[in-house]
Amino acid sequence: MRCSVKSISQTARRTLHRRIAHVGILTVSLFLGLAVDASAQTVETRQWQGATAVTHQPEQVIARTLAEWRSLWSRVGVAAPDFFEPGRTNAVGIFLGARTAAGYSVNVLSASRRRDRIMVVFEERAPAQLLSAQRVTPRTYLGSSGPGPGAAFASPNAAASLAPPPSLAPSPPTSPWAIVLIHRADLPVSVEQRLFH
Repeated sequence: MRCSVKSISQTARRTLHRRIAHVGILTVSLFLGLAVDASAQTVETRQWQGATAVTHQPEQVIARTLAEWRSLWSRVGVAAPDFFEPGRTNAVGIFLGARTAAGYSVNVLSASRRRDRIMVVFEERAPAQLLSAQRVTPRTYLGSSGPGPGAAFASPNAAASLAPPPSLAPSPPTSPWAIVLIHRADLPVSVEQRLFH
C-alpha cells in the first residue's frame, strides 16, 4: 500500500512540474509576441515636399480615396500624380501654414506600424540662417579696454555708434508642405509632430 501511495505522489509531482513548465513557456511566448507587436515596423512610403503650397493654413489631412488624394494636391496647387491606388494606399498631407521667410520645411522622420495603426512622425525645420542668428554673441561697445565697471560703455569723447545686429535678408513668405503616400490601406493613420528640442 505504501508503494502505491508513493508512486502516485511522484506521478502527481511530475504532472504538476510539467504543467508549470508548460504555463511558463506559454507566458514567455505570449510576452515575446506582445513585445514584437508593440515595436514599430517600418512601412513603405513615397514622399513629395515643397515650400509654396496654395493653402496657408496649418493642417494635417489624410486621404483614403482618389477624390481625397486629388484634394490634397489641390492644396499644393498642382495636379495629383497617378500613384494612388484606392484600397491599397493611403496618404497624408502635412501643411505647416504660412511662414514669414524662406527655408522652413517639413521633415518626415518615420512612417511605421505601431500596434493597430500607422504613425507618421514629422518635424518642422527652421532656416539655418535663423538658427545661426540666434547663436550670435552680443557685441561690446567702443571704448572698453577690458573687463571692469565701464566695460560695456563707450568713453565720453568717443564717436561711438550702436550698429544694429546683423539682419537677415528679407525673403518672400512660404507655406511648406509634404505629402506621404503609404503603401497600405488596412490600418488607420495618425500623424504626430515632434517639437523643437
